[in-house]
Amino acid sequence: MRRALKPGGALGLVWNVRDARVAWVAALTRILDRYQGDAPRHESGRWRAVFPAPGFTPLIERRFVYEHVGPPERVIVERGLSVSFIAALPADEQARVTDEIRALITATPSLAGRATVTFPYVTHAHACRKVG
Repeated sequence: MRRALKPGGALGLVWNVRDARVAWVAALTRILDRYQGDAPRHESGRWRAVFPAPGFTPLIERRFVYEHVGPPERVIVERGLSVSFIAALPADEQARVTDEIRALITATPSLAGRATVTFPYVTHAHACRKVG
């Protein structure tokens, strides 16, 4: 980024992280994370190793609450299946994950039988500027 950005240019990093403080979201995270392997994730914090970065201002971080609202099939099931390491699974394994997610929805009173659900996220936004 040091080579690509002009002085004063901004580097922005943004992650929408499932809010695992909600019990059903934590359960969903346990289902999905079994497959993550060494996929780079915000939660690992490994990305922070390059900061503070020479030639850049200190990293500024902001957090925002975000809610994805819609039908559980789209908001929970399809979104879960779109995670890169889940989408890369063989079809039979994806089917097992799908069944587990749907079983979680059915077993969770705040989700079961609902036409619309709210999936809570915390958006982590980080930014710094190139100096010089």
